[in-house]
Amino acid sequence: MMYKKDKNLLIIVAVFLVIFFIMPPHDKIAQVSYVFNNLKLLMCNYETEAYIFHRNNAVYLTRMDNPRLAVKEMNKAIETLPSSAESYVLNQMYDDRARLKMSYGDYKGALDDFLKIPTHRITDYLTIAMLLKEVNKLPLAVSYCNKIIELDIKAYAGYACIADVYASVGKYEAAVMIYDLLIDRSSNKAKYYADRGMYKEKLGDKEGAQKDYEKAKELSPFVDFKSSITYDAIHPKKLELKIRES
Repeated sequence: MMYKKDKNLLIIVAVFLVIFFIMPPHDKIAQVSYVFNNLKLLMCNYETEAYIFHRNNAVYLTRMDNPRLAVKEMNKAIETLPSSAESYVLNQMYDDRARLKMSYGDYKGALDDFLKIPTHRITDYLTIAMLLKEVNKLPLAVSYCNKIIELDIKAYAGYACIADVYASVGKYEAAVMIYDLLIDRSSNKAKYYADRGMYKEKLGDKEGAQKDYEKAKELSPFVDFKSSITYDAIHPKKLELKIRES
């Protein structure tokens, strides 16, 4: 004789399979999780737990390649966050929403959210600087690049950041000079030569660029000439958001 709980389990499995097969392609697990998360929302204490479910919806929608709808869910998460919540929870959601907006090119919206957060990591300064560059606030962008250097005088990210901002307005000679300084300090970094060569090439110095490319290969045969720390700062290859437990 089948127990009631066994019947319930069979119903849940059946619903799971139906959802799995009728959903469109993408991340099937995320799609099923999204449906069940919304069923949980119907049973939760909306006053205190709704923000968790809305935030998790945002995560599942991100995995389903729907960042715009994910932002709407993150908006709901922020709106339903209880006033008693710790400030770090709100700051984390601003950070998550900023990265969601950034993933589909809403640089102004992403910047607004990042600037709502009172403290930042060194990697965040680079991201904020690149967002400021995108919205044409160049002096402020440079000031954020300088914040990186203030925290670490040897930080490659800070110098690459300033060079990128100058290059964005065609000041390739200034960008080259910044890499001259880096190479004077540390002449064994292949990436420094690779980046300087790129700026020399844009400046029209093809011979100088070729010499830098050759030096980069000499120092590291596998140096990646296409990678860019400044580009990746606002164009992440993968958006990592974690599920939050109640």
